[in-house]
Amino acid sequence: MKFDLHVHSVYSPDCATPVSKLAERYARSGFGGFALTDHASMDGLAPLRSYVKEKKLPLEIIGACEFLSDRGEVIGLFIEEFIPARDFGELCDAIHDQGGFVILPHPFDSVRRKICRPDLLPQDSLRHVDGLEVFNARSVFKADNAKAAAFASGHHLMRTAGSDAHFLFEAGRAWVDICESEEPALALKKGRAEVGGRSAPFFVHGPTTVVKWLKRIGMIQKPAKDNPCDPRAHPI
Repeated sequence: MKFDLHVHSVYSPDCATPVSKLAERYARSGFGGFALTDHASMDGLAPLRSYVKEKKLPLEIIGACEFLSDRGEVIGLFIEEFIPARDFGELCDAIHDQGGFVILPHPFDSVRRKICRPDLLPQDSLRHVDGLEVFNARSVFKADNAKAAAFASGHHLMRTAGSDAHFLFEAGRAWVDICESEEPALALKKGRAEVGGRSAPFFVHGPTTVVKWLKRIGMIQKPAKDNPCDPRAHPI
């Protein structure tokens, strides 16, 4: 069963995809579920789960968030509450307090600026990290994902994968494949999840920046609270 562990929605400042559209796409694609990892927000989690329940879609929605710490971006995976901390150690501790995993997304991406490189972390900070995203569909260079995979293997860290989708057509381009009889969190922890995926078109980063600016000037608005089908959320 496939799970995409890095997905964005209209609740991210640089994405305009309604959570309802994401749910329908993953259900049609035969995924077991996905993690909603909006930037600095978990506001979309409740509306997404409500929509999935209402429509009786066979999806497991994993609580998550992509935080920006003082050392770079960190995904809190399998969490239920937002964490306001910016200090890396404090953030990681809070994720673990919720029973979640600390995952470094696109950790060796040579294009992005806010990455958290595990090889540059002091040893006392690296011990907080549970896993690395070893395949990110938006990474422009394959070598960057390969570096993440090699580092994860060399340091016995769990391996995750995600589409990092900001547009609907990207959703499901990367995944971890888990046996249907096993809980996703346990499979990841035990290293029993197979990573797979295909790269997104190289041009996706430019339109993402455009969406970010359109939201800043109010041409694309956030959806009304707890309404994943708000018509102001423009699907892309």
